[in-house]
Amino acid sequence: MSVARCSILVLGEDSGEGAHQTLVALAKNIFRLVDSYYDWQHIRFEPPEDPGIRLVLRGNEWKNRNHPKRRDLMGYIATKLLEGDRSFVLYHIDGDRTWAERETSENVEKFRDFIQIDVRRFIEHRLRQSGRAPVGELPLSQLLLLVPYYSIEAWLFQNTRAGARLCEENPACQGKHVAMFRAWAEDRSVLDEVLKPKEQVCLKGRYNRKLAEGLDVDDVAAVYYAGKSLHHAVASLHQNAALLAALAATRPA
Repeated sequence: MSVARCSILVLGEDSGEGAHQTLVALAKNIFRLVDSYYDWQHIRFEPPEDPGIRLVLRGNEWKNRNHPKRRDLMGYIATKLLEGDRSFVLYHIDGDRTWAERETSENVEKFRDFIQIDVRRFIEHRLRQSGRAPVGELPLSQLLLLVPYYSIEAWLFQNTRAGARLCEENPACQGKHVAMFRAWAEDRSVLDEVLKPKEQVCLKGRYNRKLAEGLDVDDVAAVYYAGKSLHHAVASLHQNAALLAALAATRPA
């Protein structure tokens, strides 16, 4: 069994069955675009174990300052970040806009105001409680944000071959959306401009885990080079020195 050289707490808006595995599968592909030589087998991907935390993760509940479990979420994230310089939190939120309309989305700004600022306060409080003075910068750079536009299906439906096949196999649809998947395969930038993509095809969100786990590395690279939301997310991770060092530590000796 491989020994974990870094650990990542994986959090996200989706609360459906297989949501954690879906995000982990996506993360493995995304990190390959950040460090092509890293070994995911040396990373421990952790789910949120606390049922109360899962309640506040659902949908846009993280924006609700009055949610009874919101303070617990802040403490949960702060605890993970304070474990060490190879401990991360990967957090997925949807843009809830098309990529072209991303400037009208409040989610990233509110994430910074509602999550990052409060997590910083928690970390500072914990350090004061323990009598420790901060050494260097607080570990907020270890809080990694993934924001697909409009939603996570803008990335998952890029598995166009599996999407088309599942559509054909659906007796209630019988392939009515295959042409749409083929169009998305021909132009990888289109899905970022689709409003509520899971409402456009028969799959909805039922096969998200299967689509994520079956994503082809070449397809992911093509989506990256399309220059929209995935490219933006990866570019941000490329600038994260803590993540780069942690991924490098997983490479084969």
